[in-house]
Formats: sequence, C-alpha cells, structure tokens
Amino acid sequence: MANSSISEIDQTAVLVTHLAQICFNADNADVTFIVKGEHLPAHRIILATRSEYFRALLYGGLKESKQNEITLDIPAKAFKYLMKYIYTGRLSLKQMKNTDILDILELAHQYRFVDLQTAISDYLCKVICMDNVCYISRTACLLDLNSLSTACYTFMDKNVSNVMKPHIFRNISYEALFGLLKRKTFNTDQVNIFKAVHDWCRFNEAKPDKAEKLYNQVRFTLMSRHNLLNVVRSTNVLDPNRLLNIIAEKEKSSELPHRASSLLEMTLLNDMIKWYFSGATSWSWIGVIDLDKLFMVNCIRVEKSNKLYSNYQIEVSHDQQCWTQVAPRTGSFNFWTVAQFRNRLVRFIRISFVRETEDIASIEVMYNKN
Repeated sequence: MANSSISEIDQTAVLVTHLAQICFNADNADVTFIVKGEHLPAHRIILATRSEYFRALLYGGLKESKQNEITLDIPAKAFKYLMKYIYTGRLSLKQMKNTDILDILELAHQYRFVDLQTAISDYLCKVICMDNVCYISRTACLLDLNSLSTACYTFMDKNVSNVMKPHIFRNISYEALFGLLKRKTFNTDQVNIFKAVHDWCRFNEAKPDKAEKLYNQVRFTLMSRHNLLNVVRSTNVLDPNRLLNIIAEKEKSSELPHRASSLLEMTLLNDMIKWYFSGATSWSWIGVIDLDKLFMVNCIRVEKSNKLYSNYQIEVSHDQQCWTQVAPRTGSFNFWTVAQFRNRLVRFIRISFVRETEDIASIEVMYNKN
C-alpha cells in the first residue's frame, strides 16, 4: 500500500502565499476600487468566487459590472483587511485596534461573509472590557448579533458599578441601553439607574420618544417613597398623576419587578456575619448577612465548626422587613445544614438559635440551575 503522505499532495500553503502576492497587485487586475481616494486593484473572478455580494455586484448586470473603477464609501483600512482575507482566508486580529476590528465586522456583515462575521464576533466576546464594551455593544445591536450583544450585557451585569460611571454610561448607544435596562440581571439601586438614564438623556440630547422609552424601563416601584418624591419628582420626568399611581402600586403590590442576577456561589466566613445576642427570648445568637445587592438564590449551606448538636433556623429577605423561613428547626449532629428552596430574590440572610457564634464556620449561598 502506498504511503498516504506520499500519495496525498497538499500545497495549500504555497497557494495562499501566491494569492497573497497578487492582492492589490495591478498586474492582470480587471477592476479598481476607489476607497477614500485610494485606488485598490482587484480581480473580479476571485472576489466573485469568494462572495455572493461581489458576484452580484461584478457579474449581475448592475452598472458596476461594466465599470473598471468602482467607488465605495467605506473605511479604507477595514476594506484592505477584508481584501486580504478574501485572497488568503486569513486575518490576524490580535494586534488590530478595536475600531478597525469593528469596521471589518460591519463590512463582513454588509458583504455577507458569514464565517468571518462569526469568527470576529466570537473573538470580541472573549476580549470585552470596560474600554470597549460600549463600542462593541453598539455594533452588536446595529448588526443584530444576539450572541455578541448578550456577551456585552453579561459583562455589564457583572461590572454594574463601573458601567454606571458617567463617562461609561453616557457612551452606551440607545439600542444597547434599551436592551440593558430590560434585563432583570442589571442589578443596582433603581434610583441610581434613574439618575444615570436621566443624565444619559440630557447628555445625548435624546428625542422625547426615545427618552420616554428609556424612562419606561426604569422600575420606579422599586424606589423608596423618599426617592420618588425628592429625586424623581424634581426632574419633572413623570407627571404628578403617574407618580401617585406608582406610589399606590408600590404600597399595595407584594410582587414588585426586582432586578437580580443568579448567584453561582458565594462563601461567607464567620467574621462576615453580624451577630446579635437574643438572650431575652432564647438565650442564643442571631447572625445576619447582607449580600450587598439582590441575587436569585435557591440553596444555602451552613458549615459548622464542630459536630455538636444544632437546631438552626434559616430565613431570607430582600428588604429586611419581610422574612421567609427556608430551613425549619430540625436538630442535627452533621457538619452541614443545607437549605434547598424554590428560587427567591435574596439580599439578607438570617440564621437563628445559634448557641455560640464560633459554632458557624462559614455559610455558602448559591443558585443551582438543576
């Protein structure tokens, strides 16, 4: 049997090298693109073979099919990168500026290079940071790239305190901001969201219809009466009747539209628990934990420092006013007390009937998808 390495000839690397050499080479070129004043020679057959868009443009009977020079109103640098990709199938993004990458992404979308669009989108999902998230999310929304938009929103959810800073928030596009505000997982104090949206509308001189749509995404019923009357009312964004309706809805409704992200896992050591002695009633300690913001939680595990008998009660709350018991008092000699319950919005956790504060080593709070 013949050796496969001898019988199979693969010289694609040589082919790519030769194709790269004729990119922008005027020899045998039969069309020239004029982009921002630059004359860029090309070969119709190569472009048409690589792209349905260029096939229609250069051979589809349009006026361009009879022209030797075609003017394009697009970024020249990005078009040069695209041409190199057309001729070689290669593109190195690592050393490029984000603006150039986003320009190439738009051209890939415009000229229907689906594989290139997907590859760039996948790359951008991995390099999102505070310096580029506004620009990436703007392009993702513009091109309707759902996976890239979701990656941007998830990054913003996790970095909400930085995103809320004016120099960042003001640069979010209208479409991206509208999508962000619709998410339940963009979790911070609602009054801060209102202030940021109000500042965005003034800074970007938002038209009334767009401003109204953004304000409608603010969850006013989550604000305190004080903030509604002293912060929101002073801006004249809401008419008095709507403001009164919001206050009335807030006071009568038990199910408000809270924002919260799922808590994958958080471990809280003993020194992160605030302890209060309740000797007047049960001669034991009560521990309270503040998670700092709302999370979606469905499991709490209490690790004990010893195997002595324990009989804890675990409760959760979103506001420290209304508490829900998630672990009844059942005696145990185990090192762990585990409370599993239906999905709840939790910011505060209270553990009662603790004999000594040193008995609790840590508390794990989490959201289990299964």
